[in-house]
This record gives sequence, C-alpha cells and structure tokens, in this order.
Amino acid sequence: MEEKLEAVDCMVLNCALDVRVRNEDIDDIMVSALEGGINYWCRKAEVKGEYLGEYASDQISRGGELILHDAEENKSYTLSKEKFIEGLKKYIESGNTGCIDRETNSIGIYTGKLNIDPCNIDAGAADCIIQYALFGDVIYG
Repeated sequence: MEEKLEAVDCMVLNCALDVRVRNEDIDDIMVSALEGGINYWCRKAEVKGEYLGEYASDQISRGGELILHDAEENKSYTLSKEKFIEGLKKYIESGNTGCIDRETNSIGIYTGKLNIDPCNIDAGAADCIIQYALFGDVIYG
C-alpha cells in the first residue's frame, strides 16, 4: 500500500560543502582501512612502484598507488589519490557528515572553514570510503 505524504511547510535544500582534506587526514583514514577496515574483502595491499612514505598507508596522500587484492576472487583494484578523494566525496554525499569538523579560532568562534576530522572515521567508515573509491558504491558488508 502506497502512503501519501501530506504537504508540509518545509523544503529540501541541496547544499554543496567545501571541505578541506589534508594529506595527513588521508594517511589516517588509510591506516584505519588497511589495519582492519577492508581486511575482510581485501587479502593484500601492495604498493605500486616505490614506497613514497614509510608505510603503505602513506602512499595515497603522496600521489602513489596501492594495488588491493580481492580475498575471494582473483581480482585486484588500483587505488589512487584521485579515486580516494572521489570515494570520500561520495561517502559524505551519502549523508555521512559526522566526519566534518567546523574550524574555530582560539576563542571558539567558527571561522567558516570545514575540515575532515579523521578521528570520526573508524574502520567501518574507512572501508566504505575505499569501496566508494574503487566501486562507486558499497558492495561488501
């Protein structure tokens, strides 16, 4: 049975957000992804080319790539910074705005800038970001 919605005194706003993402934020999210977030569907993460940082989690923010090997199928996927940023964008556009922090100055006044707060991105959220980056949607879990 279809339910009819009554007209109410409200409207829907489609708002674009400008959110700053630092390389350190990308590194932190990649640590969450590689150390637990994607391990149930990704059997191995391999640095493509030379290490650009100390760890594999440093690769993406520095413009490198990771090859992620599927745990069940003989497939592998290449993750780049561009794909990662697109995945993060899709994650936020899907309503996951809890990872956005309003920047304030030293006396607590909002500066008008929004930043990613990787402390609010756990392993499950990092997994979603990587899946959005690679597949355009969350297909596992």
